Amino acid sequence: MTITEVIPLIESLSHADKFKLMQFLLTQLAREEGVQLPPLVSKKDDSLLDIVGMAEGEEAEVARHHDKYLYGAK
Repeated sequence: MTITEVIPLIESLSHADKFKLMQFLLTQLAREEGVQLPPLVSKKDDSLLDIVGMAEGEEAEVARHHDKYLYGAK
């Protein structure tokens, strides 16, 4: 399968599945290159990871301004 065949498949994945794919690819590349990656943060260590990827939709306003909503940043 070529990269041009794979890209549409990736585009159709959910946001959470795209993160899982990225994690897999980075882990695989690191293994092939002999690079030691830092350990992943487990869900029990970071409660914010419980909400990652929960929401999906067309509206990107929250994504663009997440600091404003989370921290009240200007």
